[in-house]
Amino acid sequence: MPFDYKLFLGFIDEAQAELLKIMAAKCNDPSDHSQLAAVLFLLIRASSLLRSSLLILEAGHLDAYDALRRAYWEAHALAFEFRLAASSSKVAAWHKYKNANGIPKTARIEQYMRADGITDAFLDKVYRGLSAMVHATKSAAENSLVMVVAPSGGDTVARRSLIAARETFEKEQPDVMYRFLWLLIEERKGLVQINCDMTALPNACNFALDYAKSSPTIRVR
Repeated sequence: MPFDYKLFLGFIDEAQAELLKIMAAKCNDPSDHSQLAAVLFLLIRASSLLRSSLLILEAGHLDAYDALRRAYWEAHALAFEFRLAASSSKVAAWHKYKNANGIPKTARIEQYMRADGITDAFLDKVYRGLSAMVHATKSAAENSLVMVVAPSGGDTVARRSLIAARETFEKEQPDVMYRFLWLLIEERKGLVQINCDMTALPNACNFALDYAKSSPTIRVR
């Protein structure tokens, strides 16, 4: 599946416009502490972070990309957890205590996915791996060293490593975008209903449906 920065940013434009439209129509009261409101807040945050991460990746700032990617996955995973019908008590606490309850329980998400026949449950592994990259671990420091050394130019090991890492991240973007859009448009049993207008997401939906054909484990119904 080809990846293009401008095209993928366009998918985010469509998603954000639809999310804001739904929020204005269904959750426009500041006192709305519903589960749907929490999901919309988090999907909007996820879309904003995904946009920022793409712009940072395009610029080649991979240290910053790691940090943004981790923040994105956290928002995405918590939005997924809050879409689970059984998450109402945690949602209430999230609304009430604004500076707490922001850590997703990826095991709950993966349990739901497996129970509903979605075999591609990998969030916990991804989340733990990214957490190591945003803290001051030895691995993170080694990555930063590569970032500092690489711009010196020439066919250095550090520069080749940086180029290879960026290419790997770019290859991952179709899957990252698909998972974001899947969470936005999927309406299977056990999830809080968002009910996006698919006609308002023409390019994003076409991409998601096309990508689903090549993804045997997590498909739009």
